[in-house]
Amino acid sequence: MQKGFIFNSLYIALGSLAVISLVSGYAYIQTKRLEACKSEFQVFKSEVERLGKEAQEKVNKEIERQKKVTKDVSTDYETRLNLLRDTYARLRDQRSGSGSMSSIPNAPRSVDEIPANGLPLAAQCAETTQQLVSLQEWVKAQSSNLATSSAVSR
Repeated sequence: MQKGFIFNSLYIALGSLAVISLVSGYAYIQTKRLEACKSEFQVFKSEVERLGKEAQEKVNKEIERQKKVTKDVSTDYETRLNLLRDTYARLRDQRSGSGSMSSIPNAPRSVDEIPANGLPLAAQCAETTQQLVSLQEWVKAQSSNLATSSAVSR
């Protein structure tokens, strides 16, 4: 009876030792895997942060560039608009004479001649045309720079 007890105790001790060894080995392997995952995650986080900063810098540069294009086109538009207004004001002053009352307008003598009462309408048309031309220039400048910057980022 004692002989069986000793063998059983020995098997239990060896079995317990084997289980403890396996569990310890498994815990060691899992700890190494966990450390490797943490390290890999830190590398991933730093890469994502770097890429995010680069993308934000690109966006900020693009916004500044677009603001500059808008300002340049707006300044050019204002200059051209003032030139148009000055030109039509000069034409109006030339037609009105030296302070005399305007007479009843006669029909234009040729197709190319502007009727006396058509000058304000021509001025409005010229301003509207300049507005459209400047807007088209702005759209063209914005879209060409967007196409260039998106082609560079690819």
